[in-house]
Amino acid sequence: MPVPDAPNDAFLFHALMETAADSIYFKDRECRLTRVNRKMAKDLGVSDPADLVGKTDIDLFGEEFGHETRLDDLRIMETDRPIVGVIESRRLANGRINWTLTTKLPLHDEAGNVVGLMGITREINELRQTEVALQHLATHDALTDLPNRFLMADRMNTLIARATRSGTTFAVLFMDIDRFKDINDSHGHEFGDLVLRGVAERLTHNVRQGDTVARIGGDEFVIVLESVHQVKDADRAAVNIERAMARPFNLQKRSVKVAFSIGISFYPEDGGDTETLLRAADRTMYQAKRAGGNRHQMTHRDPVEPG
Repeated sequence: MPVPDAPNDAFLFHALMETAADSIYFKDRECRLTRVNRKMAKDLGVSDPADLVGKTDIDLFGEEFGHETRLDDLRIMETDRPIVGVIESRRLANGRINWTLTTKLPLHDEAGNVVGLMGITREINELRQTEVALQHLATHDALTDLPNRFLMADRMNTLIARATRSGTTFAVLFMDIDRFKDINDSHGHEFGDLVLRGVAERLTHNVRQGDTVARIGGDEFVIVLESVHQVKDADRAAVNIERAMARPFNLQKRSVKVAFSIGISFYPEDGGDTETLLRAADRTMYQAKRAGGNRHQMTHRDPVEPG
């Protein structure tokens, strides 16, 4: 049986340009488009790909993004080296961020001279959204959506470095719900989870924007007060939290009250690293709990009952 003739290069090129799911384009040495496929034209809201010929990225995407890509294009053509798998982001007119993965290859004439480049760009918005979601899961508590221990420690490390340079101080509040087991035993763990979510929301609403509220496990929460000028600033913050928590939680037609034992440590007085500061605040919290709970205590100071 005779072998059928293979399609010629022009046919294959046309098929590729018309059916590819990625944007494919060619540019000359002046970074002007010389050919684009239908997918790229459609993404740019252009019905005829030929209408894009002669335009530059600055024409299509504006000065900021277009200038960056022009520098990349010139570097590729001047060095005769491709760039592979570059992740780029561009804000669209509707405010959404469009994420793309781009590979660009230098184009040569028959003599081997670089005469332009070819680019292949794929949208990776779904992949980027998945990546962001996974990153969020890795750094936030699944129940309350508060920062978890990992993210809290990272922020504390950053805060320590900043406070060391500026000679400032900050406070760490280690908080444990008093007799939370009784709530779970009396109302069930699902109701207990609702209480924890309510506690997280109330804590978040009663700290400053720059402070960090984290859940580090069970019924334990940590608040990092970013800037504390005097000891009484941390005392005032603890009092505000105790007052906020004094209001009952009304959930599923049931009402429960939640009290905290709070231990407070200070940087740099009680430690120069994250773990030392947390241990100091944890120990002080247990001193407040042994004193009867529903109060706060600072390192090396007597416990203070809510006013």
